[in-house]
Amino acid sequence: MASLLPIIDDILPMILPSSVSVTKSIDIIPPIPPVIQIADGGTHRVRVYSRDAVVNKLDNVCSTVLILSPTSYSTIRHYGEQDAIIYVALGSGVLLTASKDEEEGEPERHELRQGDFAAVPAWTEHQVLNESPEQDTHWVIIRSGSHPVEVHLKGWGRGKAEYPPSRA
Repeated sequence: MASLLPIIDDILPMILPSSVSVTKSIDIIPPIPPVIQIADGGTHRVRVYSRDAVVNKLDNVCSTVLILSPTSYSTIRHYGEQDAIIYVALGSGVLLTASKDEEEGEPERHELRQGDFAAVPAWTEHQVLNESPEQDTHWVIIRSGSHPVEVHLKGWGRGKAEYPPSRA
C-alpha cells in the first residue's frame, strides 16, 4: 500500500478538477474609507472594518483583511477552534494577547511592524491596536477552516461572548 502513495500523489491532480480563485484588492480595500449614515443625517467614517479575501474557496484555509484607522482598535476576540496567522501588510500596530498569568490579568503586548507575522493558536484571546495618529494599519488574517469564525468578547479572561460569531 505504501508503494501506491507516490502514484496517487501524481494521479490525483489530473483526476480532480481545480480552479484558481482570485480576489482583487479593489474588492477588499475600497479606494476611500467606508462611511456610514448616522441617525441625525450626518456621516461617520468607519474606524475598524473587516473584508473577506478568500472565504469558502478552500477546505482548510481562509483569509480576511482587517483595517484599523489611526488610533483605533478591534474588539477583544478569539477564533474558536481556528489557528491563525496574522500578517501586518501596511503600517504598524500592537497585538495584545491574553496574559499567561490569569491572576495578573494584563494582556501581553506584541509590537508588530509592516512585514511581521504572528501565529495565534486556537481559542487565544487577542486584540489588535493601531496607535499611529496618522496611518491606517492593514492586517491580513489567515485561518484554518474554509470560513472565518470570530467570537467577540466583553473583556479579557475568558469573558462571555458579546454576540455570536460574526460568520457561520
